[in-house]
Amino acid sequence: MSFGKKDARDRRDKPRRKMTPERLRNIAVYYCQRYLVSEAKLRDYLSTRLYREIQDAEERAAMAEHIPEIAARLAEAGLVNDREAASSKLRSALRAGYATGAAINNAARSSHVDKQTVEAQLATALTEALPEMEDEDLDPVEEGTMMAGLALKRARRGPYRTNGGDEKTEKRDINWLLRRGFRFDDIRKAMNVEIDDYE
Repeated sequence: MSFGKKDARDRRDKPRRKMTPERLRNIAVYYCQRYLVSEAKLRDYLSTRLYREIQDAEERAAMAEHIPEIAARLAEAGLVNDREAASSKLRSALRAGYATGAAINNAARSSHVDKQTVEAQLATALTEALPEMEDEDLDPVEEGTMMAGLALKRARRGPYRTNGGDEKTEKRDINWLLRRGFRFDDIRKAMNVEIDDYE
């Protein structure tokens, strides 16, 4: 155990590598190779790195002037893409069981992309994230109910609980769907319960 503590102490005592425009660009490229990111997300990440690594405010501000150019060049090179970043976050939110509106809000916030760009990816994201809905010709009301049902099924909640459930688990599942942005009527139909008391 003391060996591990010594390693950690050695890393803390090691002098930090000097930040240069070239190093900042390399950090950006590595980040973009690991994740699908938007320009705004990349700029935010690089600003955070500078804040952590450069103590002097003037030096940090001078280095930050390189961030917009780095982000723009990586966008030109195809390593940064707002639409792909938005679509990726939107698919993740839909798979996690969020209703359409909540999924769009979450994706816009986490990808740092405007809601209009995220909304433009919705049809494709729904098909890819929830293939069960692809051939269904649903109106908006039916779509919400089906999405709530799929969310329950994927999470093994509500009628899909393997060990059964009681009133307590039922309330927990209803609240779980509410936090994911589903309407009461969609929840009631998906859960096949009366939930007037919750209103």
